[in-house]
Amino acid sequence: MARPEELKEFVEQWKQEIHSSNHKEAAGPSGQGQNIRVQRTQGFSSVGSRWEGGAGSSKQQQQQQESLTEKSPPDRLSRPPSCNQDASNQHYPPFALADQLLQGETAESLLSGRHVVKRLRTDACAGPVSPGEAPEPRGNQHSLLEQLISDLDEINEIPFFEVSLPRELALQIFQHLSMEDLCRCAQVSSSWRSLADDEVLWQKVGRSLGCDLSAGGQKCKEVVKTHIETDRRVTSNWKSRVGQIDYLECAIGGFLSAVSSCGTHIVAGFSEGIVRLWDVLADENTPSVLLESIQEQAVSNVSVNGTVTVASFGNGDVSIWSTEHGGTPLHHFTLDQGGPPQICTCPGGAVVACARGSVVRVDSPDAVGVWHCRQNFSCDKKVSHLTLVQKGGLPNKALSDHLVVMATDYDVYAYRPHRPPEERRRFHSMYGAVVASLDATAEQAAVASTCFGVSLEDVFKVQCYCLDTGKQLTSLRGHRGQVTCMDLRNSPPNMLVTGAEDKRVRVFDLRTPRPVLNQYSHPLGVSCVQMDDWKVVSGGREGALCVWDLRMQNKLWEMKPSKVHPIQYCRFGGPHLIAACYPTPSCSREDLMDQYRHQPDVKGRINVYDFSVDQTTQDVPDICKADYDEPEGYNYNISLAMPYDAV
Repeated sequence: MARPEELKEFVEQWKQEIHSSNHKEAAGPSGQGQNIRVQRTQGFSSVGSRWEGGAGSSKQQQQQQESLTEKSPPDRLSRPPSCNQDASNQHYPPFALADQLLQGETAESLLSGRHVVKRLRTDACAGPVSPGEAPEPRGNQHSLLEQLISDLDEINEIPFFEVSLPRELALQIFQHLSMEDLCRCAQVSSSWRSLADDEVLWQKVGRSLGCDLSAGGQKCKEVVKTHIETDRRVTSNWKSRVGQIDYLECAIGGFLSAVSSCGTHIVAGFSEGIVRLWDVLADENTPSVLLESIQEQAVSNVSVNGTVTVASFGNGDVSIWSTEHGGTPLHHFTLDQGGPPQICTCPGGAVVACARGSVVRVDSPDAVGVWHCRQNFSCDKKVSHLTLVQKGGLPNKALSDHLVVMATDYDVYAYRPHRPPEERRRFHSMYGAVVASLDATAEQAAVASTCFGVSLEDVFKVQCYCLDTGKQLTSLRGHRGQVTCMDLRNSPPNMLVTGAEDKRVRVFDLRTPRPVLNQYSHPLGVSCVQMDDWKVVSGGREGALCVWDLRMQNKLWEMKPSKVHPIQYCRFGGPHLIAACYPTPSCSREDLMDQYRHQPDVKGRINVYDFSVDQTTQDVPDICKADYDEPEGYNYNISLAMPYDAV
């Protein structure tokens, strides 16, 4: 805060600058442009006489102005008197306001006096004020700064906001605007439109929206526009259940036993030890990639991202392939304890975490692509849940940017793989409370446990923790059954969706303990859930798939992909929805074959829904695709792509 003597010195310096600028403007250059200065002063003095209460200009002033008009050249003809005041006058309103502020006047007194002066100046421009007219009361009051800017806009011929700036500086200002603000700025003027349509600004907007800017020959603004139009069409198709359904081949390889997906890649493992990889964007005639494996054990778990594909087998073997090339495994190792191994990866990263029994192992490649074991340690108890996250959520191959979150019976740990295993931190521990489900991001972790309590809401609860500090953020209540699934990683910020054995789907805002959505969904329990900013997708053990509108809090539609198996895996991203139905490990495959031999999905099925394709209008002539709202048309304009009973 400035000292009193510094403030006093600044006020005196400001006074000197204002008075010196007034004297310089009033003096001006001698000789050239003298007629213009005379006529501006003359026009201002005539207005000033009205301001002081006179009825008009004198005859002598009118004769002097006419003589100046006759002597002046055509390009210097004088303009009629106006209210515009030149800055050379000592009563120039912005400088007058500044002088009064420096003299110690308050803003309230200046505003009250300004209303009277404003009225007198307006009457001076319009003509003499009749005695019967009274000034109209002013409704809204503005701040002193707004009045100063308004005076500048009224006095100067150029508006106050049209200040000449270098283009680079203007772009630095515009880059802080949102997409909506850029579109509004483009409507101001041609110069602003040139700035608002700059490629650098729209390239930043495109990256924030996830647009594909690699395609050349098209401006970034057009790419963003196409992306937004596609998103709106996909959202409309989601709500109306308009799309195309594909079934991935699962007959070869025995029973389907594990499914995972990331982006457009889908990996599936079978009971005969076969691992297959699909790309949903590939052509229909492109077959799936058969990943080579020498194992004959059933595949227990699979995981895939844009870099690597991982599969674990019942005997403890783990194989790692390249997602792009497939073929022979890049890395292979075996874990020596009982139970099927758990595996997990991060989107875009080349780090793989595995756990079997109480052993945890982390593998990653070096700079030349050779895979090595980075960490291999044992926990006190058997690891029941394992997840791997990375800092910032961006694809990164650095081991230091990853975090392993693992749970035993009652404890949950967070561990940095590049540090010694002894430095792992335990942030959740409750004796007797068995961890039922676990999910985490780079900043937070959600732990669902079953403990003893007075009421059912105290028994089944979800606790959220901050991974940086290890402190509990909130405790979510409301479930009346064990939490079987939840999704924190793919949910919007501060949101969590859960499913439980009480047959309900709940959506929580982490800033409040109670759910914002609580809907009865599946009669046999919820097996998988996921949400985004406007919808929730849930899969049930009865084989049904439900889509909920988060804002309206009602069910949009429901379908049953399988009549035999429960939905074990459900993920969506953009226009694609992937739902996999296959038998549980405890189910007898011989009994399934005897009971459902004639069902096509008895060995499992992977359903891929593409909501960017309108299947109802395929192979339909364009003449039959007209809308009902079109005023022109003939009898064929009834949109034959719709069933007649829906018209």
